[in-house]
Amino acid sequence: MSIREELIEAQKNITDLKKQLTGMQAREDDLLNILSKLDNHIYRVVKKNGEYYPLFSEGRIALTYKFQTHQLEGRTLSQLLGDELYSQLKPYYDRAFSGKSSEFRGFLHDQRFFSVKLVPSLENADGEVIEVVGITQDITEIYQSEAEVQKTSDVLNRIIEHNPYSIQILDDKGFHVRANKAFLDLFKTEPDKDWSILKDAQIEGGGLQEQLAKVFKGEVIQTPPIWYNAHLVDVKYPDNPICIGSVMFPVFLSDGKLEYIVLMHENITERINAQENLRKNSERMRHMLSSNPAVIYTSEANPPFQWTFISENVFVLTGFYPSDFLGNDNFWTDHLHPDDQKDALPSLEKCIDKGHCVTEYRFRCKNGKYIWILDETRLIFDRNGDPVELIGYWVDISNRKKADQELLLAKEKAEESDRLKSAFLANMSHEIRTPMNGILGFTDLLKDPHLTGDEKEEYVGIIRKSGHRLMGIINDLINISKIESGQMELKFEPVNIHQQIEYLYKFFSVEATSKGLEFIRSLPAGDAEVIITTDKEKLYAILTNMIKNSIKFTDKGSIKFGYTRKERCYEFFVRDTGIGISKENQQAVLERFIQVDSGYSSGYEGAGLGLSISKAYIEMLGGEMRIESELGKGSTFFFTVPV
Repeated sequence: MSIREELIEAQKNITDLKKQLTGMQAREDDLLNILSKLDNHIYRVVKKNGEYYPLFSEGRIALTYKFQTHQLEGRTLSQLLGDELYSQLKPYYDRAFSGKSSEFRGFLHDQRFFSVKLVPSLENADGEVIEVVGITQDITEIYQSEAEVQKTSDVLNRIIEHNPYSIQILDDKGFHVRANKAFLDLFKTEPDKDWSILKDAQIEGGGLQEQLAKVFKGEVIQTPPIWYNAHLVDVKYPDNPICIGSVMFPVFLSDGKLEYIVLMHENITERINAQENLRKNSERMRHMLSSNPAVIYTSEANPPFQWTFISENVFVLTGFYPSDFLGNDNFWTDHLHPDDQKDALPSLEKCIDKGHCVTEYRFRCKNGKYIWILDETRLIFDRNGDPVELIGYWVDISNRKKADQELLLAKEKAEESDRLKSAFLANMSHEIRTPMNGILGFTDLLKDPHLTGDEKEEYVGIIRKSGHRLMGIINDLINISKIESGQMELKFEPVNIHQQIEYLYKFFSVEATSKGLEFIRSLPAGDAEVIITTDKEKLYAILTNMIKNSIKFTDKGSIKFGYTRKERCYEFFVRDTGIGISKENQQAVLERFIQVDSGYSSGYEGAGLGLSISKAYIEMLGGEMRIESELGKGSTFFFTVPV
């Protein structure tokens, strides 16, 4: 039964009671006693001449505020309540007398909060309401509790509405309930009421159902960043994509039932762009470090100077990975060359004192080979001037070291060459003066009129021999000069090797046999005639120089010369049983002017140009020259001429 029906029924009962109480005063007193003990205030109001009059008023509230029936004495409600309170309640009485129930909650009287419920209870024959029943309750505690709840709710609403983070609230089915101002600023529009995260939202990379399942279980979920562009929703908004990061969490009631799902959104575009720029810069820096020929490293500024970073290109330089250096404090020192540790190790401690150091040392690579490294290190300080880090770089200077060594050798060789040339010039002076003195001296002797014919013949022979010797020296000087200046020309033509060998054999036989030497020519069996295309004069000069050289340095035994056929060339040789050449001097005898300073040929005349000229001719013809010799046992000179 509704309250209205209850009130109507109560009114009927009261009416019946009043009729019955006419003869039953005792029972009426009992009823009034009961009503006076009720916490509520029950009363009847009638309307007369536009004013409202209370006819019956009982209950504890009526007792407290002297509103009992016997205290009304025909007073109007406005007189009883006062103008201010009456003006608040009058619209509700007007509504009740118009035939509609009404209720006013929270009006204040005597520092207490009350509610009044008005129910039409009696109508006249015309259907007009002529009496209204009212029930007043003291709701101070309830009102204050509701006010406190409302205050908390208002605070929460303000927190949500003015929160700088975008907040979206969904119901337990995922449907949109509300969003704050920051949400509208971020997304530019609010979803429709039938929008649901279960059917309308998507998370990049998928997995939305799994994410929501975790939220329903009570977990707080951070979704992956998504890109949003309000321009795609409505063209009136600028085409400006933004990246959004979101957090989802559930709100449960005290009984454990899911009430809401809250999503908090944040514009993380700047952070994502900064992270992307950082990634690109990091990648760019990694690429620069990897492609840089210098290896960059950092280490702690205090012993044991533990490595903190080394660029990846250290693998290209040494074959070791950065992790090899970072995982072992002794890795660097263990791979230093033992001879360099005394200089390299103290350099780091010096760097702490001076702030800068440069060291060169050898480092053993993974393949076991050593490379030369230039290591420059600087000490880095913080704002307070305290050392915080060592930073440096490595550069492979192996080629520079090699070049320095070669330059040193070249310098020594140049100095040796200058010394040899000086000695050569001194020797040339002697070599030229000797035949010239013979020529001039014996020419003067020929002027003597008392010379016999034999003496004149002897003197002429000496002059002739000295002239040939002088001519040979001059020819050698001319030839070596042409070779040095690159003006020596080649003239290729068909050459009969056998004829050359036979001619040289006959030419030198007398000179060799006069020294008591056995002179032998060696030709391959079955080769009656061999024709090759080469420079005839150069081939003749090479063999002549080698044979003359062997005759000069051979005092006993034999000299044998000839050739053999190889796959793509002819190999000529001149073998003697002369004084021989030590291994350390075998290459030296082929250099310019070496005869004057070698020591092995002391006492033998000559400018020392024959073999060097021969070597130059052989190389011009496209061949190679080599020596097999043993000191005191003779020498064999080989050279090839391409077919």
